[in-house]
Amino acid sequence: MSGAAKIRIARARGEVDQAKARLMATLEEAKARLAPGRLASNAVQSAKDKSIVVADDAVTAVKDNPGLTAGVATMAALYIARKPLFSAVRGLFRSSEPNAAPHKTDKASRRKAGDMENLNG
Repeated sequence: MSGAAKIRIARARGEVDQAKARLMATLEEAKARLAPGRLASNAVQSAKDKSIVVADDAVTAVKDNPGLTAGVATMAALYIARKPLFSAVRGLFRSSEPNAAPHKTDKASRRKAGDMENLNG
């Protein structure tokens, strides 16, 4: 083998070693990026960043439209409290009827009333 061939082989081996070193470094970097702890940390940080942006946008929207915001909040509160509100209104109308009998809510008295209606008609 001539000296020029030996030089070319040595250069090729050096290039192979450099390529192998670059490949190994890339693999180590990929392992570090794809580690479960790092992926979870990145996901949590991304969620925090998005929530900050959404909260900022919500505050801006509320400042820009206070009337609409108050209306939506009122409707939500009425929806959540609808059962107690309907009961209160129903109670107001029952107490304003002139010859209204006291309202009995126990099952036994309702059953007796139903039995009496069945006997009468």
